Amino acid sequence: MFLQAPTQIINNTIEKHVFSLWEILFGGGIVGNIIMIAIFLLGILALYIFLERYFFIKRASKQTPNFLENIKDFVQEGKINTAVDYCKTIDSPEARMIEKGLARIGRPISDISNAMQNQGQLEVSKLEKNLNILASASGAAPMLGFLGTVVGMIMAFFEISNVTGAVSPKLLASGIYTAMATTAVGLFIGIPAYFFYNILVTNVDRLVLKIQTHVNEFLDTLNTPL
Repeated sequence: MFLQAPTQIINNTIEKHVFSLWEILFGGGIVGNIIMIAIFLLGILALYIFLERYFFIKRASKQTPNFLENIKDFVQEGKINTAVDYCKTIDSPEARMIEKGLARIGRPISDISNAMQNQGQLEVSKLEKNLNILASASGAAPMLGFLGTVVGMIMAFFEISNVTGAVSPKLLASGIYTAMATTAVGLFIGIPAYFFYNILVTNVDRLVLKIQTHVNEFLDTLNTPL
């Protein structure tokens, strides 16, 4: 009788399941795998847009020493063509806006201001290129994750319904944690993408504010009596 106790304990030992990240991520069937791949593709797209826009905005924010002072000197000396040529040598949004204003000197100040504002809208649209896609990715990734979880839970309970007799807790648990993996990955992609979007929007707003300040200074120069 005492010899049977160790044997019974050995037979009742719980079998440990080895943790496999690959099985958790891609163990949800065809539909789950398609959703998981779509989430990863959104993550790659979000990272690419963030890096491309970040360095583009950083280049656009690069300041040219004494740019506005040189423009003011050219205007006050009446060297408008020289000022226009000087703007063409500088690759920045504010240089292109001021170039538009210089090309219309001699017209009413309202016409000059409108021309610069129109150019400013074009520059802002260039800075904000693909930001809407990044914002969509930050929202779509968690939603796809939730969709994958719902689909996975439906499939898990469908498999359980086909089991006759007692349902094994292992079968239920494996179906649930595999289904919830898509939600975890969706949040893992969506949260950084959300922060990426806000970082870029903040940088664009700062650059637009700096450009608007320089444009106002340029317009003040045109209104200053010689």
